[in-house]
Amino acid sequence: MRYTEELKKLRELYKTGLFRSEFYKRNLTDIRLLDSYETFSAIPFSYKRDIRNTSVEERTNTSRKDIYGIFSSSGTTGEKTYYIYNRADKKVHEEFVKTFYTELGIDETDIGAVMAPVDTGVMAHTMMWQFTTMGAGYVNCPVPSPENMIETVTKVPVTVIATRPSIASAVAYNPLMQKMAQESGVTKLLMGGGFLSRERRKLLEYSWNAECYNMFGMSEMFGPMAGECRQKNGLHYLNDYLMIEIVDPETGTPLEPGQPGVAVYTTLWEKGFPLLRYWTDDLMVLTDEPCACGSPLPRLFYLGRLGDCFRIGGGYVFPENVEDILFKYGFIGEYAAEKHEGAFRVKTEGNGSGIAPEMKAEMEALFRAPVEIEAVTPGSLNYNGHGKRFTEDTRYE
Repeated sequence: MRYTEELKKLRELYKTGLFRSEFYKRNLTDIRLLDSYETFSAIPFSYKRDIRNTSVEERTNTSRKDIYGIFSSSGTTGEKTYYIYNRADKKVHEEFVKTFYTELGIDETDIGAVMAPVDTGVMAHTMMWQFTTMGAGYVNCPVPSPENMIETVTKVPVTVIATRPSIASAVAYNPLMQKMAQESGVTKLLMGGGFLSRERRKLLEYSWNAECYNMFGMSEMFGPMAGECRQKNGLHYLNDYLMIEIVDPETGTPLEPGQPGVAVYTTLWEKGFPLLRYWTDDLMVLTDEPCACGSPLPRLFYLGRLGDCFRIGGGYVFPENVEDILFKYGFIGEYAAEKHEGAFRVKTEGNGSGIAPEMKAEMEALFRAPVEIEAVTPGSLNYNGHGKRFTEDTRYE
């Protein structure tokens, strides 16, 4: 039977009263719903809008004495939502981190740099916890402009950087800063909070002269929930603590392993804010095929978000696909795409050597339609990991 061990854990968690909060008592009404995957899959999905329509306290059974902290989402896709993190969350987070980072060789001899705003958002806090969990020291760079990043790594013996891919790659726009980054002591880049395309990884590894690893997480979880090994071939996750269903994006019907679909998350510990069939819009593929690193953990391959893609000919085009083409031809700045009446426009910040016919041909093959490519002034798009890269039905200027 599918998910046998996961459902066994959920039955034990149900007995503790974990799912008797106001948020879940309407959906998980009877322990018999956890008897089999067939009955479990009848439990309604929960969505971000459900979180926004409830209070922090309605979503938890954690007593105040067990609260570790209260943190928020980043607010990049709407108003911030706040979550209670309890002491069990902190322990599980540490186990996730030790699993991922021990394999990468991060230890007490490292100095980490957290290049992210330190506010109510959980991302920067979990980045700090990552380093302390491994016994490493860290320094904050809460306003990670290229100038501040370079100042940090030249004045502090930083060996590992944790930030968004779009932030770390900003040094590539300035040859002097890129040279200083390459000559720094940084040996590893831990990228989270945004997708990492193949070409951006190449750019980052060249610009920093460092190995670049992808991390995947979300604020509802507590930050990182999956991480790359040295093979850089998918992200391992701890299935002892995390149940991931892959379902059809149109019907919600569970799909077979290896098929791409929307990820639905259920947490398997006494979490401050437990997740039960939480629909995220994350499109991914799961595999339990052995990894060359030797880890027994399953892997996920993140494809993108439903809300951040164009649906074309029964498939999807994600920002990552556009980025791979642009970066290949030297356009390493920010970019955005618009769809209007079946035609597409891609705006890309300068630095490339001109719109080559080959680049235009590759872009039109990707979109299966005419594509107008416009090079705009560097800095004018100001995306930097926030907002939507793809928009539909906007009128051309």
